[in-house]
Amino acid sequence: MVKNLKEELDATLEAVNSFRVRAWFEGEKEILECGKFTREEWEKILDFFIDDETERRKVLITLKKLKNATLAQLEQELGISNFNIRKHLRLLEYEGLVERSGKDTDGAETVYKPILKSELSRTPYEKIKFIVDEKLCVDCGACLSYCPTNAITIVDEAPVIDEDKCIGCGICNIVACPRTFLYLDLIRDHVKGEPSNLGEEPIAAYKNAFTAQTKKEEIKKVCQDGGIVTSLASYLFDHNLIDGVLAVKKTGENWITEPVVITNKEELLGTAGTKYVITPTLVGLEKAKKMGLKKIAVIGTPCQIQAVRKSQVFSDGFQELMGDVAYIIGIFCMENFAYQNMKKISEEYCKVNLENARKMDINKGQFSVHSKTGESTSVPIKEVTSLARDACHVCPDLTNELADISVGSIGSGPGWSTVLVRTEKGKELFQKAQEEGYLTSKPLDEAETGLPLLIKLAKGKRKRNLEKLDSKREEGKYATFF
Repeated sequence: MVKNLKEELDATLEAVNSFRVRAWFEGEKEILECGKFTREEWEKILDFFIDDETERRKVLITLKKLKNATLAQLEQELGISNFNIRKHLRLLEYEGLVERSGKDTDGAETVYKPILKSELSRTPYEKIKFIVDEKLCVDCGACLSYCPTNAITIVDEAPVIDEDKCIGCGICNIVACPRTFLYLDLIRDHVKGEPSNLGEEPIAAYKNAFTAQTKKEEIKKVCQDGGIVTSLASYLFDHNLIDGVLAVKKTGENWITEPVVITNKEELLGTAGTKYVITPTLVGLEKAKKMGLKKIAVIGTPCQIQAVRKSQVFSDGFQELMGDVAYIIGIFCMENFAYQNMKKISEEYCKVNLENARKMDINKGQFSVHSKTGESTSVPIKEVTSLARDACHVCPDLTNELADISVGSIGSGPGWSTVLVRTEKGKELFQKAQEEGYLTSKPLDEAETGLPLLIKLAKGKRKRNLEKLDSKREEGKYATFF
């Protein structure tokens, strides 16, 4: 712990005067009038912010005292966990208060040193408007759910800020957005429960790989491939392990989608199947809170799951109040499309009117649209990749590496799904669902159509998109993944 009482008091004073704490405190009236949080919840979040900022300022004060230090030296001096110190250093670095100065004299560790305030070059609490302006927004909906004053709405598949309602707290950026301040090494450690190797390529850590299929006939009738996502969610409902599921459903015959909070197994069947249309699924976090749901499961694409995991790491004070995300089931995703571009692919490239489309899938390099009359038309995926959202082209994650269980079609045969079990929680869920007859599985084979194919495609996406992300950094655009 900090050895000097004055340093302890200085850290608390700096925390109370920090931008985040002041914005939350001074915005009390607007936050409470909005009604998203009760006074008790507002106070809990304020306490969390003060405690979190105090610990972060202790790190900074100690670093200033030492002039420069390694992570090990800071741990010894402060008595704070390795994970928390790393988290604080990353945010201090993002705020422009700390920089990494390479290796120590033994070449073993990075050395951190403080930056004088006069050297600051970036404000730490930018609003997510800059993400939208740079076409990096994934339309996940997390910023809308977490905004304490309802200053954000989704218009034309992107968030819009009402400046009259905005209190400038920066929560949309620091807590919610998966396209800024997303440090995958920390988040991977949080998911795995132990230090992770960021160099793991290209599908990150997993415990088991299977090809699997539902054993439920009602799911087979509506599922995309093997029906595993729906089967797992069905198991969770049947065993009262969740109160609701954040998912996506079509609103009618024209393939328009909407985010929904499902509260029973019957509604779940209506969400089966991949839509390939961008949908702000995470607005369901706010809906679930209003509904009083305490334990929820999230089904989402990699970018959506990145947002959930980021908020768990950098602001668990919010997670407690927004409902416990008990399970995360991730969907493989190469890229996603705006509604108008999806309509263009179906009707102009594949000559299938959306009202007549029954199912869409991507397999063997082809984007296919299946009609209600049983016909199927395909187009090479490379011909429509340019129609994907720009933000998809800087995402390095195909296999949803931050989920408890990741599911997709790549590597499995028709009517089956590829499953990567990533966490202990995911392992237990998959095993019990299989034991109780919800699904059947076998190890994902080592043939060309199994794990090697999945690795090949995931590696290609990661390489291409990291190169594009690097070019964004060189241009001074903000998109932080590491």
